[in-house]
Amino acid sequence: MNKLTAKTRSGSRAIEKADWESLRSFAAFIDAGSLSGAARMLEVTHATIGRRLQQLEQALGAPLFSRRADDIELTRLGETVLAAARAMQEQTRQLARSLAGEDLRLEGKLRLACTDAIGTLFLAPRLPALLERWPALDVEFTMGHQTVSLARREADLALRFARPQDGELIARPLGTMSFYLCGTPEHVAAWRRARKTVPFVGYDDGLPDIPETRWIADHAAGNPVRFRSSSLMAQCMAARAGVGMALLPGYLVAPELQTVDATPQVEREMWAVFHRDLKAVPRLRAVLEWLQACCREL
Repeated sequence: MNKLTAKTRSGSRAIEKADWESLRSFAAFIDAGSLSGAARMLEVTHATIGRRLQQLEQALGAPLFSRRADDIELTRLGETVLAAARAMQEQTRQLARSLAGEDLRLEGKLRLACTDAIGTLFLAPRLPALLERWPALDVEFTMGHQTVSLARREADLALRFARPQDGELIARPLGTMSFYLCGTPEHVAAWRRARKTVPFVGYDDGLPDIPETRWIADHAAGNPVRFRSSSLMAQCMAARAGVGMALLPGYLVAPELQTVDATPQVEREMWAVFHRDLKAVPRLRAVLEWLQACCREL
């Protein structure tokens, strides 16, 4: 037996000895770039991550990475171990999806990913209709603008404004969300007299490419912007308080606000998206039907 073969077999035996938590911690450490970041991802302490990495390197008998300035550089062994950890992660996620897909009870948790405004002001008030019909359901909203991974089970169902191209995902149309330029009666009157003088409420730099941001850039580029936020709820409250005009979805046009036109300025298709492994789960179908009924009110 030559040295290379012996080393390879020794490494294989070491991998067999490595526990899943150490491999998972190693993958999280590489993804996050720090012990503290990996700790937050796995909801453990950074000392636990450090101990698991040390145990993994001891089991393998060689270092997995080195630090250069702020970067982490993997050794050849580290690259091999990371690939193995990724494969194990995917197998674990696939098993979780398969088990969820076989759960035919109309009860338990269903995690729905959506924006804060849709979740708080549009869907939450409509939850009684769903929960009165299916009282054993436990609905959880994961709210924010970041796209969650349905493959990694970060959510079971997601509301999105674009149809995904991933063949593993199924998308169901929910209809069209209309956005209207609106403001207090004083601001709407000023807009009709002299558009460039009217202050605006807009998005921060975190959402530069969405249609709403582009519309404001095209139609109100010279107007003063008095407030910026990625939160439509904050924009709505600012517009209601008279801070400036805002481009808001119809469900946020409050009584204090007037629209400049009955025709929407922007229209966006809405989709309910889920992983194909969950298509037969009754609780997902129940929530999907409820979403379709809710969105008929848009």
